[in-house]
Amino acid sequence: MNIKISEHAAQRMAERNISEEVVRTAFDAEDWESYDVSEVDESVIILTKTINEKKWAFVFNWETATLITCYPRR
Repeated sequence: MNIKISEHAAQRMAERNISEEVVRTAFDAEDWESYDVSEVDESVIILTKTINEKKWAFVFNWETATLITCYPRR
């Protein structure tokens, strides 16, 4: 899947030590553990996936195909 990565997402990825390659691979695989629609904006979905034994959440605008942010789940 060809996604755009927002400037905010790129900054957070750098802070959280997750590479663009890993994120793009996750979106290409599309084997999400969970999928939720945002309560604030229906064009935004929250996807979760375990990568290297750590669960991650990806906040994604499906209308613009843009990753808004990502963060490790607790």
